[in-house]
Order: sequence, then structure tokens, then C-alpha cells
Amino acid sequence: MRAIGVALSVLSMAWMAWPATAQAQPVKVGFVSSLSGPFAFWGVNARDGMKLAMAEINAAGGVQGRPLELVERDDRNSPAEGITAMRFLVEREGIVAAGGMISSDVALAVSREAETLGVPYFLTMAGSHAILKRSSRFTFRTCIPAAPTTMEPIAAMIRERKYTRVGAVVADYAWGHAIREGFERLIAPMSGLRTQVEVAPVPERDFTPYLRKLQRLDPELIVAAGHPPGNPTIVRQAAELGMGAPVVGSWLPPELMVQRATDTVYGRFVDYSCVDFDSPGYQRLAGKFHATYKRYFDNSAFSGYMIVKTVAEAARRGNTLDPKAIAGAIRAGRFVQEGFGWPLEYTEWGEMKGAGPIMFTYERGEAPGGANPGAGWRQKVMFRSPAVQPYVPAE
Repeated sequence: MRAIGVALSVLSMAWMAWPATAQAQPVKVGFVSSLSGPFAFWGVNARDGMKLAMAEINAAGGVQGRPLELVERDDRNSPAEGITAMRFLVEREGIVAAGGMISSDVALAVSREAETLGVPYFLTMAGSHAILKRSSRFTFRTCIPAAPTTMEPIAAMIRERKYTRVGAVVADYAWGHAIREGFERLIAPMSGLRTQVEVAPVPERDFTPYLRKLQRLDPELIVAAGHPPGNPTIVRQAAELGMGAPVVGSWLPPELMVQRATDTVYGRFVDYSCVDFDSPGYQRLAGKFHATYKRYFDNSAFSGYMIVKTVAEAARRGNTLDPKAIAGAIRAGRFVQEGFGWPLEYTEWGEMKGAGPIMFTYERGEAPGGANPGAGWRQKVMFRSPAVQPYVPAE
């Protein structure tokens, strides 16, 4: 009888322990973006920002008592690879959300898959206005607004500084064409302003022919926002050609920009940020990120961080781990993080409300708060844009 009692006691303990073991199963969030190819620097930073947020959340007890786990896949800058990766993570790994997308071309495909699968998917640098439709309910932007609206801060700067000649170089892909559309809608029609746009391939490395064409215009400003991979080369080669106009970039990682453009970045390059790098909250996070990854906590990294924080908070508010319910909580919520440029709040179709890009330049010196120790450069706020209008899709 004693043996039977012991056996029953063991069975009872095993039964009691089973729910606890199940409860400890991780909550999986996917990373589907570029870890190779021309957008790898952006993608790696977005992924590591997600990891930083997960480490903080797990240290505080996880989500509903369960740890977060990042499951990552490289889209290889290929729409087909992105679709396959997203489907695998949803159907095989059981993710509750995913994010980190950099390329607009890939995002166009993966967002459609996310909508079909009913799983929240976050864009980081994929800014094409064609990605979101009015019917979208599972695709959300972070950091960068839709491309046509990113021209609003530049238009405001042109008016403020009374420029009369503005040139642009755009890449021949979805993001570049979206920037061109915004340029032609918001900037080209300005009274008394002459403009010229040159289109170059995405992998182009010699922008001299395009810049020589712009030299005929003698631009006071060059908008390179439509060619992210070409930003450093455009700045260097414009300087080599004796073109003194400042160059507006395309949300490029500052660390990468300084490495590739070298000294020509100072006083010549202007870019956007969704990071308020003057904020003590940002500086604390940047110090922690740099201590872990030895890199600067830039737009992409903070975007990745916000993706995980937003998913975790939406799950907490809705008391759910169901992807569809999480998406609903995201659309209905407002998510605030000290140091991020604005609270994340969404339209029904996933565009950000209240996004106000911060325009900055580069200067020599140490970044405050240990954000980038030993780098010898820092960002300087040049213009805080009013909130841009959420883009309304045509369909």
C-alpha cells in the first residue's frame, strides 16, 4: 500500500508540474528582414534592438509569465524568400508577431502574406506608400512614415531657407519611386523653385554621371532620400565634384554613414531620425545597446526595440497571445517609450499618427550619456518637423 501511495503521489506531482512546464514555453516573435545584401546593416541593428527589448522584458518576468524568444530569418532581399520565411515562422514556429523589414520591395510581398495569415507585422525602414492598403489590419509602420510624407519636412526646410534650385537622386525600386512621387507632389510645384530628378539603379556605386547632370542645375540642395544605399557615395562624390550643396539622406544608420562618407559627412549631410538623441532615456538605452553590441543605437535598432515592446504591451493590455487580438490591441492603443521620437499610435490600416521626424546634422565631439563612446562624432538637431499627416492609401 505504501508503494501505491508513493506512486500516486509522484503521479500527482507530475500532473501538477505539467501546467507549469507548459506555461514556461516561450512566446515567439519573428524577425524577417535582411541579414545579408545591401540592407544588412539596417537589418542587423533592427534585430539586435529586438533582442535588447526581449532581454529587458524577460528579466522582468516575460509576457504572461512566459519568456520571449526571437526567431530570425534572412529574407536575402528577396520577396520570395521573405514570403517563405514569414509562412514558416507562422505555421512552424507559431510566432505571435514579426518585424524588422527594411526593403520596400520585400515588404510589399511579406505584408500581403501577413495580412493573409492574420499575424501582426512591423515595418522598420520599408517606407513605400504602396505597402499598406485601406484594408490592411496586420501591417504596422515604425520609425519611418510612408515615403510621400517624408518629403514634408524637406519641403518645410526648403521654404524656410528659401532655396530656388533643388536636385534629387532616387533609386529604381519601390522606395525610390515613392520618394520621387512625394518630391514631384510636394516640392516640384513650389513657386520660384527649379528641380531636377535623376534615377539610378539600387546597386549603383558610381554616381558621378548623375551628379554631373545635376551640376547644370547648380543645386542649393541635393535630395538623396530616395537612394538609401547610395547616400555615403553620393556625399563623397558630390564633394569631389566641388558641389557644395548639402545632401539630404534617407534614414541611414549614422554609424554607417560616418564610416563610409568619412570627413565629408560633417557640415554636408542632413538626415532624418525617429530617435530623440537629446533625451536622457534614449542615452540610457543607447549606452546599454553599445555595451552589448558595440554599435550605435540608431533608428533601426530603436525601431526593433519598439516592435517588441509594443507587442508585449499589447499582449498585456489585451491579456492575450492570440495574434489577431494583439493586432487589435495595437490599433486601439498608444505606446510611449522615452527617447523615441513620438508615441506609436495607428490608423486602422497601420500608418502612424503623429510622426514628427527629427532632422539632424553631424558634428565632431562625444555623444552625451555614453551613447557612443570613443566615436568622436555626434548628431545635432537641426529641425524638428511638425507631425506629418498619416498617408491615406488610394485603395
